[in-house]
Amino acid sequence: VGRAMQVLEAGFVKKMNDDGWHTLLAAGVDRNILVYDADASAGQFTKRLISLMKTVMRRNGGGNTGSLNRGRLTDAYLSPEALEDIRNWGIDQVDEVTRREIYRAGDDDAAITRVFGVNLHDMDEIGESQEYQVFFTDQLGGSLGPSSDVELVVGLDLSANDSFIMPIKQDVQIFEDDALHRQQRAGFYGWAELGFAVLDNRRILLGSF
Repeated sequence: VGRAMQVLEAGFVKKMNDDGWHTLLAAGVDRNILVYDADASAGQFTKRLISLMKTVMRRNGGGNTGSLNRGRLTDAYLSPEALEDIRNWGIDQVDEVTRREIYRAGDDDAAITRVFGVNLHDMDEIGESQEYQVFFTDQLGGSLGPSSDVELVVGLDLSANDSFIMPIKQDVQIFEDDALHRQQRAGFYGWAELGFAVLDNRRILLGSF
C-alpha cells in the first residue's frame, strides 16, 4: 500500500511537471527568439552560448540601464549530455586550474553547475529525441538553430516571481476507494484543481546547440 501511494504521488508530480514545462516551452516558442553559437561544433555545448543568451535576454528584456527589475538570465535547463560536455572542455574553453576543478567535481559541485553566474540544471526530458524536446519540435512546431543543431536549452529569469505562476484552486486530495473492499483489494484515487501561466514571456529564452 505504501508503494502504491508513492506511485500515485509520482503520477501527480509527473503530470504537474509536464503541464508546467509545456507551458514554458509554448511561451518560449511564442517569443520567437532562438539563440545559438554559430562558431560551435554541432551538438557541442559551449560557454559562449550562455554568454550570448545572457546578452540577448538583457537586450530583449525591456527597460534600460536605470530600470528596476530588468530581465536577466539566471538559470538554464539542458540535457545531461550537455552538462557532461563541460567535463570535456579544452584549454580553449577554460584554464587548467578550472579544468582540474571540473575533473575533480562531483555532480552537485558548483564547478560544473554554474557558468557566468547562470545556474545550470540538467533534465532527463531535455535532449535529442527526449520528451520535452520532441514536444517542442512536433507539437509546438519549434525548430532549432542551424540544421546541424540537435539539442535545446531553456533559459529562465527567476530573479523575480512575476511571470511564472501556478494558481491552485484545490490542493491534491487523496481518497481510499471503498468499492474495492468487497474484492479484498485496496485502492486510492485523487484529484486537484490547478493551472499554469506565463504572464510575461520575456522571462524565458530558448537556445540550441
